Amino acid sequence: MRAGLKLQFILLTITLVVVTVFGSSYFFTRQQRDILIRETTRRGTTIARNLATISTDFLITNDNLALATYVDSVTKNEGVMYSMILDEKGTILAHNRIENVGKAYLEPSGVRPLTNEEVLIQPYENKNGVSILDIASPIRLRNGVRIGTVHIGMSQRAIDRLVNQTFRDSLSIAAGLLIIGIIISILVTNMMLKPVGELMREAKALGEGNLDRRIKIKGRSELAVLGKTFNEMAAHLKELYIGVLRAMAKALESRDKFSAGHDQRVAEYAAICAGNIRLSKDEVENIRLAAQVQNLGHIAVPDAIMGKTGRLTTEEYEKLKEHPVIGADILSQIKALRGTVSLVLHHHERFDGRGYPKGLKGKQIPLGARILAVADAYDAMISVRRHREAISRSAALEEIKKGAGTQFDPEIVRAFIETLNIIREGINHG
Repeated sequence: MRAGLKLQFILLTITLVVVTVFGSSYFFTRQQRDILIRETTRRGTTIARNLATISTDFLITNDNLALATYVDSVTKNEGVMYSMILDEKGTILAHNRIENVGKAYLEPSGVRPLTNEEVLIQPYENKNGVSILDIASPIRLRNGVRIGTVHIGMSQRAIDRLVNQTFRDSLSIAAGLLIIGIIISILVTNMMLKPVGELMREAKALGEGNLDRRIKIKGRSELAVLGKTFNEMAAHLKELYIGVLRAMAKALESRDKFSAGHDQRVAEYAAICAGNIRLSKDEVENIRLAAQVQNLGHIAVPDAIMGKTGRLTTEEYEKLKEHPVIGADILSQIKALRGTVSLVLHHHERFDGRGYPKGLKGKQIPLGARILAVADAYDAMISVRRHREAISRSAALEEIKKGAGTQFDPEIVRAFIETLNIIREGINHG
């Protein structure tokens, strides 16, 4: 009986470890892949429709030079492998590779011609084994007559590389944890099986993605060690998820060299400020993490807007304002990171209620979001931007003071000024 219970517990532990780690890793990577593919598809569809709209007049006037110019500009968007414009006979009128102009377009294997659809999205692999989304959109006159077709090819290589790396990292952690779980299980005795119920409940919560739950078993028994190992596994998985999001955020920063390191600096300012006003360690770390991923929603903002040097149009600005909602939606999919959702969602709110996306006012805005707003604005002002030069730290501080009561929470402004003094004193004292 004793040997049977021991064997059952060993098998149960192994099963829990495998299911929890592999299951969580698999569903997380699938979820991230789906999000990235949806955003890639949405971007490609928008590009194809815009090109179709622009091309109508040039197609009527046979202005092939203008068509070639616009097709070439489209391929400069991130992820676009090719773009082309066909006439109704299927002849290529414009292509990012000029040697294809004038040839008859032959659909790749697995791709059918566009018929009556407004947009036709078809995945396929090219001869080099690269996964591509072919997005076709008709070119129509105002009376609805179709006079041509736009084809855009969006590469999935970057998505596959990120997802595969994430899954490989998960498997490495899983292998180590599985070995530890087996060793600990063999050492468990019948007298130590009483807390197994708690262990199973917490492991189930972990498998569902709640990585903030911890097993509380005191002592130095084998079961206590097992509980500690599960806690370490939860911490490792949370670090892995956070690492993926940070990697995504850094990848987004790379789209604009002027924003490199901005989120990390904001995180440090905000964390020191939060500690200065006596927030708990968990609250400080939550604010730090929210700052590092606050611009995750930029994944849905077109490169043309992110890289624009001039003043944004009203439509472009409204599109840019969607990024807090998108970033919060991505973070809300992971239970362990839901504490960051409200901070990311509201970090562009204003104290006077004129911010976005919800127009919250005063103390309606989460405290962490009010801290992020000040830290974000300060670092942005003292950093070089695509559309302007940096200003001095003293000038930036004056602007922050002027915004107290309108853009910023006056109490947070005072705390932030104290924070900068603390930082300066720390530098002066080595």
